[in-house]
Amino acid sequence: MSDSETDETSIEDFWKRSSSTRDLIIVFTITYLVLTILSLTCCVDTGYTGIVKVISISRIVLEWVGQYNLLIFKGYVYELFSAMFVHANLLHLLSNLLFFLIYGLRADEKLYAKHFYIIFVVSALLGNLFTLVVYPVNTISCGASGGIFGLLGTDLILAYEEDKSKSIWTYLAFGIIFLLMSVGVNVNSLAHSIGLVSGILLTFFVIKKRK
Repeated sequence: MSDSETDETSIEDFWKRSSSTRDLIIVFTITYLVLTILSLTCCVDTGYTGIVKVISISRIVLEWVGQYNLLIFKGYVYELFSAMFVHANLLHLLSNLLFFLIYGLRADEKLYAKHFYIIFVVSALLGNLFTLVVYPVNTISCGASGGIFGLLGTDLILAYEEDKSKSIWTYLAFGIIFLLMSVGVNVNSLAHSIGLVSGILLTFFVIKKRK
């Protein structure tokens, strides 16, 4: 078998074996493409110019599909869910896809699909709820990072279960390090923190039912 055939087989195995990771990557990407087209065609005043305009979602669209605290308080509670699949621009999408691959693939190998989805969605949702309560009413946020950090929490607990020669606090320290590394401008560190803690706690409920 040639190297190219081996690569093709590896990619095919990945798509079959890591179905939960694969499906969410597709959802994130399609959502971004649709919202980008919507921003360019339906929103004349996007607030951006040049290439930034092409790769960014307009504020108007983000207000309706991201998490706009003001609208949620007015009854648009669906945004707590929809926001976890929305990314503000191409860089935001690509960075989240990278970390989703890193953290998601290991969890995907060990967990059943329903548990994988539960951990991702619940971690992201709790992060959004805390964002709603703590951040100002005019805050707009979006992204899958709360759920991604939930999967990181899962990875840490799974790693501890496989090798208990180290204290569980050692593994949790790695989680805190990754959390600190993610801190930056326009980064919802609160959602990351809540997502990480949620993933850790939720994993204890499903760890005996893993693959």
